[in-house]
Amino acid sequence: MKNAERSFWESELYNREHDLIIVGAGLTGQSIAYFYKQNHPDEKVLVIDRGFYPIGASTRNAGFACFGSVTEHMADMEIEEEAKIIDRIRRRFNGLQLLRQTLGDENIDYREPGAFEIFTDDEVFQKAVAQLDIVNRWLVEAAGKEDVYEITEINGFPAISIRHEGCLHPGKMMRTLYEKNLEQGVEFRWQSQVQNIDEASGVVNLGNDVQLKASQLAIATNSFTSSLLKEVDIKPGRGFVFVTKPIPDFKWKGTFHYDGGYYYFREVGENQLLLGGARSLDIDVETTIEFGTNEKIKNHLISFANNVLKLPEGWGVEKEWSGIMGFTSTKSPILKRISEKAIVVAGLSGMGVALGMQLGKEASELVRK
Repeated sequence: MKNAERSFWESELYNREHDLIIVGAGLTGQSIAYFYKQNHPDEKVLVIDRGFYPIGASTRNAGFACFGSVTEHMADMEIEEEAKIIDRIRRRFNGLQLLRQTLGDENIDYREPGAFEIFTDDEVFQKAVAQLDIVNRWLVEAAGKEDVYEITEINGFPAISIRHEGCLHPGKMMRTLYEKNLEQGVEFRWQSQVQNIDEASGVVNLGNDVQLKASQLAIATNSFTSSLLKEVDIKPGRGFVFVTKPIPDFKWKGTFHYDGGYYYFREVGENQLLLGGARSLDIDVETTIEFGTNEKIKNHLISFANNVLKLPEGWGVEKEWSGIMGFTSTKSPILKRISEKAIVVAGLSGMGVALGMQLGKEASELVRK
């Protein structure tokens, strides 16, 4: 089928220049649109995305509203200085508060049942306990919260509880933000695959010879950023998740971390377990932008559920999926101007729920600088 010529009316519609075009309709991209429109209500803002809905991580994550377990912070100590770790925690904590205030707890099914990091290795547990004073001091400096991490026990496991962590419904989160953007007059173009971006001229080239132009561009494609901007060093990381069928006598109430944050699980629905992660088991294979299931990881998580979490016999998987995260070498996100007409924000490093809206707000303020 040949491409149809544009009519007089279509030419006027598609050739007009926007004030701001945002590439990527995930949490970060839509937050840029929301806060920019709040400050510039009369300007034309367009968000484009390659999917029918955001397909990276914003609606495919596990719904953890978290700012980091003790062993995750311990791993961060090996790759980054303390001041930057504290700043990242501050951003995560503030980002969660901003998300809740902007969208409303009821609209996103936000709950705060309490979070726990469990341990199966006593040596690792003792090392984590030895760091409690340090990480608790970080939370005081970052968020003004005292005694966030405390020694405890849950379901027979030594554990460290994490106050102020919660969970939410990622789908409702994105739907609420989308509706707020529509109310403000933000335009959307779904299923619009970007071929390339000319950041110097503010032109976005789509398929079928379609060009979109804006006074300013914001590229918020997280894990897929390197395919559009080669100079931005973002490594993708695929995360696998499954949800069980309802489990009788379900005992894992709350949200849980394990092994430096690489494993995560929580209660969802009616006595169902969401379990995901273990990317560290096959890290090279999982450094990909391809969706799909790594059977090695899936089988390992099933074994973890049976042998560590001790789920009762007969449990089964109801739903499974994968999402793609974007990582920087230090786990600190990228937010910078790359030309007079373009900025990039990416590399949320598995903390998109906590960081996405806060980074979007900061990016919206950078657009006009």
